Amino acid sequence: MQFHLNDKDRQLIDAILDQLIPANPEKAVPAAGKLGVAEFLIEKASSDANINQAVVDVINYTTKLAEDVSPQTVRQLESELPQEFATLLRLTYMGYYSRADIRVVFGLSKEPVQPKGYDVPSEAPELLMQLTAPVLAGGKIYREA
Repeated sequence: MQFHLNDKDRQLIDAILDQLIPANPEKAVPAAGKLGVAEFLIEKASSDANINQAVVDVINYTTKLAEDVSPQTVRQLESELPQEFATLLRLTYMGYYSRADIRVVFGLSKEPVQPKGYDVPSEAPELLMQLTAPVLAGGKIYREA
């Protein structure tokens, strides 16, 4: 199943994406739409019917709602189509922050998170003891099988 956006729908999605992750020129952070995150959405919508439908619903609703996409438009979209909006937002974040060229802007490794990505230091044994102490103090709270 190939998912495709016509030029008008692509501009609309890009405008929504730009509202979800706006540009920050002072820190050289591009907006999600300008960066081309819609391509990530198209790829995911092509392989998942639920994502496909969510993107179509967002486009249809937004087209009926306003000519220009504003923060208010996006708030209304979130309020009226919460599941579709949540899908769009999750995929926007995934598409944006999975890019090596964006991760380095935020001081992270250009490598993917897994399997060779960021170094994650282990917690100190003292912290682990502090975190697990309340659980251990509760004693056995299960039955033997």
